[in-house]
Amino acid sequence: MRNPSAFPESAVDDEEHLDYSAGKVTIIPDLRRWEQTLDEASDHGQTVVVKFSATWCGPCRIAAPVFAELSLKHSDLVFVSIDVDELPELVTKFDIRATPTFIFMRDKKEIDKLVGGNQEDLHKKFDPYCQSQE
Repeated sequence: MRNPSAFPESAVDDEEHLDYSAGKVTIIPDLRRWEQTLDEASDHGQTVVVKFSATWCGPCRIAAPVFAELSLKHSDLVFVSIDVDELPELVTKFDIRATPTFIFMRDKKEIDKLVGGNQEDLHKKFDPYCQSQE
């Protein structure tokens, strides 16, 4: 992972976070919010989809609107985004080696993972988790 401080200011301060404004994606700024989100999702029996990304990552920028769109399409899931430079503890915990990486979690445990920003693969990855629960 690159260190954003190694780049000119204009390259990193134009956008503090990736743009998820078109969807229902929660930006996780700290470990407290992470634990709170996992607790709430677990209490409600929801699957959490975590996107590990970085503002300097081109594929992450391209995947952001797709992730936002998926959050609207699959409103029964909890969508969160973690900046790898802001929460290195979680990067280590989940062994994130590339961005974007998508982790699917249920009951606070990883159940699936997708590395890379291929949009077709990302859409397909949701199939098992988006069945109507009756």
